[in-house]
Amino acid sequence: MRGGLARYRQLLSGPGMLGCGTAALASKFQGSMFSLSLLFTVAPGRSYATAGAVAAVSALGGIAAPARGRLLDRRRYAPVLWSVLALHAVLVAVLLVNEGARGPLPITFAAALGANIAAPPVGVVTRVMWRFVTSEENRSTALALDAVLADVGFILGPMAVGVTSSLLAPSASMAASVLASTLATVLLLRALKGREPAKSGTAERSWKGSLASAPLRLLLGCTLFFSAAVGGVEVILASHGGELLGSVLVSVLSVGSIAGGLAVGALAPGHAARVGRLPSLLLYLSAAGALLAVSDAGHVVLTVALVMAVGMAFGPCFVALYGQTAEFSPAGSAAETQAWVGAALQGGSALGQAAGAYTLDSLGFGRAMALIPLFALLGAGLALFAERITPRVVAE
Repeated sequence: MRGGLARYRQLLSGPGMLGCGTAALASKFQGSMFSLSLLFTVAPGRSYATAGAVAAVSALGGIAAPARGRLLDRRRYAPVLWSVLALHAVLVAVLLVNEGARGPLPITFAAALGANIAAPPVGVVTRVMWRFVTSEENRSTALALDAVLADVGFILGPMAVGVTSSLLAPSASMAASVLASTLATVLLLRALKGREPAKSGTAERSWKGSLASAPLRLLLGCTLFFSAAVGGVEVILASHGGELLGSVLVSVLSVGSIAGGLAVGALAPGHAARVGRLPSLLLYLSAAGALLAVSDAGHVVLTVALVMAVGMAFGPCFVALYGQTAEFSPAGSAAETQAWVGAALQGGSALGQAAGAYTLDSLGFGRAMALIPLFALLGAGLALFAERITPRVVAE
């Protein structure tokens, strides 16, 4: 079968697949819009320092993601998604009313945290969707498309927030974020109509949930270290390069990630499986990060080329992670598994950003960038160990 764009055309030409792709794109706006719109809403009446604190506290709501995932595994998607969305919208409304009236700051903190705890798990549903609406033949292409759409969402989402805040009001961007979540919910439920995963029975449930899988636990550790590498390189490049060059370099990372993801998705399944092995991809990321760490950071052309090389590992790594975590997931826990992946990605990003910023400020560009190959190597080791123990676990 031909590769290249033909594989994407084949994927999207299937019954209902264009709707699945549209639903996947809509789901990518939530994460990129909520925190930024929250910052823009709170800052005018308080300060940017206070708004940043509210956004940081709100981010703690990500710890509820596995609980939402487990709920999806045990109940039909529609009641869960609509109930969570309604609570999310009410809490956003409370925050907007309180900020409009310059009300007590603790109410803003509580509403922001609650709104994120109740954020509709549309990203989780999207990753589950691809596994149940695609065949083995085109699954790697679907996961690659999803990774590319995530990059697109994180480019277009902030732009939508900026335009809405500028033309209307900062609070309008919060309303736009809720509307984006609503649109994603509608499209995902339509895409999954009649194809929703079977629910696990009571006898099949372990109190550990998806964490009962040892390979999955290892892979979640790998996910955390990979995400730390991503978050670290982003904050190091943005801080070291200054406002203009830093923004350009972070954009180059996204372009590289899109290019890498598209390339993997264009391969036939056999080739994609060989090229897209997670340990190999993370070793490549480690090597590219090491070259960037020892390069002359003042040489702009060389830096851009190496940043592109680093970014090209991101998309394929996301494809491999989402694919393998689904394979390691115990029966009936698909949504909870993907929710744990999301939580590990958030935690790793926070770790990488904090470590990268501190090391850059204390030791400079080269030593801060040396964290990236270190994180990648740690992730590669865990991924390799997960692969090696999988046959023994399955045999048991």
